[in-house]
Amino acid sequence: MNKASSDFRTIIFTLLALILSGIVILGFRAVRTAERIHVDNDNAIGSVSSLLPGGKREPLRGEESGRINILLLGRAGTNRPGQNLTDTIMLASVDTAQRRVALLSIPRDLYVPIPGTDLSTKLNSLYQYGISQGVGADLVTDAVEDITGQDIPYYVTLDFDGFEKVIDDIGGIRINSERDILDTRYPGKNYSYETFELPAGWHTLDGATALKYARERHDDPEGDFGRAKRQQQILKAFQEKALSLRTYADPFTANRLLDTLGDSVRTNLTMSQIASLIELSKTVDIRNAGTAVVDAWKPESLLRVSHLDMNGVRAFILVPRTGNWNEIRDLAKNIFDKADLDRKRSEMADESATIAVISRPEDARIASRLAATLRDAIPAKDVVTATTTATRPARTTVADRTGMKMPFTFDALLSSFSLERTDEIPGTLPAASKNADFIVTVGTDSTTRPLPESTLGESPDDEKDGNDFSEYFTPQARR
Repeated sequence: MNKASSDFRTIIFTLLALILSGIVILGFRAVRTAERIHVDNDNAIGSVSSLLPGGKREPLRGEESGRINILLLGRAGTNRPGQNLTDTIMLASVDTAQRRVALLSIPRDLYVPIPGTDLSTKLNSLYQYGISQGVGADLVTDAVEDITGQDIPYYVTLDFDGFEKVIDDIGGIRINSERDILDTRYPGKNYSYETFELPAGWHTLDGATALKYARERHDDPEGDFGRAKRQQQILKAFQEKALSLRTYADPFTANRLLDTLGDSVRTNLTMSQIASLIELSKTVDIRNAGTAVVDAWKPESLLRVSHLDMNGVRAFILVPRTGNWNEIRDLAKNIFDKADLDRKRSEMADESATIAVISRPEDARIASRLAATLRDAIPAKDVVTATTTATRPARTTVADRTGMKMPFTFDALLSSFSLERTDEIPGTLPAASKNADFIVTVGTDSTTRPLPESTLGESPDDEKDGNDFSEYFTPQARR
């Protein structure tokens, strides 16, 4: 979940390639597989002419603007706890002009509104909720579109059993474990625990062991960052073996793979769209895919921990540190080249602003949280807090006292935190804020929608102590 992202997009493209190769190898059987994996059986094939020799490739949505987005969802699957919970949620993007790929991982515990309702839930529960409402992956796709600000026309889901079987079908994969692993609390089937042990060194992993290697989290000193690196390592090893000519040209292997795909993959991509993706992937640099992770454990992280009181139980959730999705949208927009984001931070550091957060005495705790978030999000010289007896404004405002001499800091305050620009400063300024370059005044909106709890000093170990088995998060009335 943290820092690095598993190359889940690689396995999806590989699976799509194997489906397409099955057209030549097994003909009718591959078409039947397409009908099984597609959510709309009547449109599983798509444009037949594009699949014929010499046929024109079907254009994909997003090509005209230079970016194709596909949502990748990893779910547990039948006979596993949380079978339709999507604990892997990743936006795969293809830059059609520069022939680049980028991956943006979004954590399962992100607390999000359910599109079209007055309810909220964890992101990993939206797929199951959508199934219960008869709309499948539409809700989770719409939610990720809102979070990232990106148009996402396509999605693919893959379950754990499919992951295991596909690796077994190609005869296992070869990996090098960088350390000894001993996890005595690895979650098994039927809410059981088992011990997973793997010594350092080279191993040929079967599907079941590969899945454990990819999912183990208790014994990794790097937490989810370490887990993500192992997932990337496994899926790259899978790609190298599965895309070898010897693997997908074998009709018996192809037959097993098609059976696996039919049981474990669900997508709204048609066969002709899959064919278009395969053609496009031939010219795309897969090995050097750019990655980014929306995480919560470091000062620079875009998320923070919060909790909900659910019948006396504190439920762990993640929320955006600024109270909105703007920072994540900026990251998603610049995922192919994050130099612009680095440049903005460098400019803010050079501006070296002083920011004062003022509030009514009863709002001092909220002001303190806001100031802590500002310190993490903006490389300012100083962020101070002070109280005032002035009337609280309806919205949290920011006043620029520099005459627009610090535009990058001002823009970050306006955009990242959705503050309202004002030229008025209520009441007499407290002494601590008299020399501040920017005055942020806590408004009524911050008192009704407080910022998340601080996670500084915490670590991924805090989340490790939670439930090892994903559970459906009952939708809650929006707060």
